[in-house]
Order: sequence, then C-alpha cells, then structure tokens
Amino acid sequence: MDRVHEQIRDLNRAIRDNFFGRERYRFTVIPHPQYRRFYDMITDDLLVEGYNLFSNVFLERHGDTVDELFRQIVDTGDGLLSADRRQQLAENLQRFTDYRTFLEFDMVSIDEEGRESRLSRMITKKSGGETQTPFYVAVLSSFLQVYRVRQEEANTLRLIVFDEAYNKMDHQRIRESIKMIREMGLQVILAAPTEKIADIAPLVDRNLLVYRLRNTTLVKAFDPKELLEMGV
Repeated sequence: MDRVHEQIRDLNRAIRDNFFGRERYRFTVIPHPQYRRFYDMITDDLLVEGYNLFSNVFLERHGDTVDELFRQIVDTGDGLLSADRRQQLAENLQRFTDYRTFLEFDMVSIDEEGRESRLSRMITKKSGGETQTPFYVAVLSSFLQVYRVRQEEANTLRLIVFDEAYNKMDHQRIRESIKMIREMGLQVILAAPTEKIADIAPLVDRNLLVYRLRNTTLVKAFDPKELLEMGV
C-alpha cells in the first residue's frame, strides 16, 4: 500500500509542470469506500510495531474485520464444499489478496482557473477524443517514471511505440500530445492510419510511409515540407 502511494506521488511530481493544451493532470489514490475497514486493518501501524492479526491488541481493534475476512476466504464449515462454494472462495481469495481491491484510483484534470474535474465522473459525458487524452497522459506519465527521465543520473532509451495512434483525436489534440511527448524528453514511434498523416507528419522528425503493392510491402521515407513545395 505504501509503495502505491509513493508511486502516485512520484507520478504527480513528474508531470506537475506538463500541460496538455490548457489543462494539467494529477493522479489520485484513496481507500476504496467498500473495503475501507479492511484497508484500515491492513495499514494499521500495529502490524509494523510487531503485532500480528491474532494479537490481542490487534483483535480488540479489528476483531470483527478479521472474522469477516476469514469468512470470505476460508471454509469454516465441517461439511463438503459444493463446487459453487469452492469457486466463490477462490474468487474471494484472489480479490482480497490483490492490493488494488482496497484502493480507488482516479485522474483529475485542472484547467487554467484551477477548476478540477475527475475522470471517473466525466468519462461517460466526454467524446472519444476527450477520453483518449487522459489515456495518453497516463501512459506517458508511466513511461516518464519507468525511464526515470526526471532523474539526472538516468541515461535510458526513453522509447515508446504507439499503434493506431490518435485514432479518435482531432488535429488540435494530436498536436498537444506530440508537444507533451517532446517536453517530457521521450522518443516515440507512431504507427498511425492514413487519415492522420496530415496531422502527425509535420510535427515529427522522420516519416516513413508503409504501403502494399500487390504482394509487396514498400517503405518510403518522405519529408512533408518537400511535398508542400511540390504542391502535393
């Protein structure tokens, strides 16, 4: 749990100065309301101080929650278990041993006026391009952390590959995304559909057009500036 909170803090530090258009983003993680009592039990300082689940002091504080946990994951009866009950116990065990069960993740966009919007509340109301924006921000932020770009001693490849890139984004959001990639110090290879060439080609360092002629696949490098000069 502590590691997750630390990673979220690192992500937010890494992207706090990066803007996507006029918005910046922040990640949040809080205890999941449905599993809050289990979260409080798991993160109780008593466990760090040397107590365990069955210590009297711990049971005085979390006894009911411990009992509920074992009812969910352990067979407490004397008879044979039905197939449905065994399946249920297996599913419960998987759920309660996954740290993500006890956490609720979200992403917050902050506009120029400081107004905040949570992705979890807005995602069903936004267009396809608008919902892709936080996806790209999240992916770029993750790579920023993995490649340790903000650490001075880090000397990493910093390469990202996107297939079917920006398939739902308009030209403005495409430009903002590529701008953010450059500002983050990342290198990206974009495999994009034909209709996105006009938006992407002028913004990148090198363009390769891949096309098929009968049974042969050809790759042709081109410079969009040259095409403009030729009137194409």
